[in-house]
Amino acid sequence: MIHISQIHKEVQRLPEFSIKFVNREGDIITCDKCICTSWFSNGRTMNIKFLNSGEIRKIRRVSIIEFNGQRVVL
Repeated sequence: MIHISQIHKEVQRLPEFSIKFVNREGDIITCDKCICTSWFSNGRTMNIKFLNSGEIRKIRRVSIIEFNGQRVVL
């Protein structure tokens, strides 16, 4: 398990990571290889780039349910 407050530190340390998050519709989105391009609003949202497709998405930090295979807790 990893606490949600530690994700920001891990993203800065790692060149790439895997992530699972819940989108607005309630679907679980999985990305096996992504990078963080930026953080906003004191870490409340982040832009991630899916390395396989090149897609960039803004996600809310509280929507992250898994980071590098570890369950995320609040």
